[in-house]
Amino acid sequence: MYYESLAYQLLNLRVKMLQVPAHKEISKLMRGEMFVLNYLKEHDGVVHPKELSEKLAVSTARIARLLKHMEEQGTIVRFTDANDSRQVVVRMTEQGASEIDHIRKKVLEHTTRMLENLGVDDAKEYIRIQEKICQNCSEIRK
Repeated sequence: MYYESLAYQLLNLRVKMLQVPAHKEISKLMRGEMFVLNYLKEHDGVVHPKELSEKLAVSTARIARLLKHMEEQGTIVRFTDANDSRQVVVRMTEQGASEIDHIRKKVLEHTTRMLENLGVDDAKEYIRIQEKICQNCSEIRK
């Protein structure tokens, strides 16, 4: 029962964290267009839509709509894969790279400020706990 009470507190905290500037910015990188641009940035600017679908945990149809919109905005281009003409590849444009660089800079600034406000010891502990959570979740999936 004790862990259930802690879980309730954690869920309430997660809702409050949505108002913390650093977490607001980070959450932008985890959804939609910014996720795609950030993922492209991390993968040399080129990726298959199916991979995006898997990583975002959304349907390929949803990815297709998202990519169409991003192509219209000029942040990505789609072209036929040179290794497999049945496949489409997504590449980030200079405009897309500029947008994600701007967002990533903003996220880093907000996150740095958040960690500075915690102080060195608490910031290190916060990171340690986050890493432990990730490791535990990774082990559970296996």
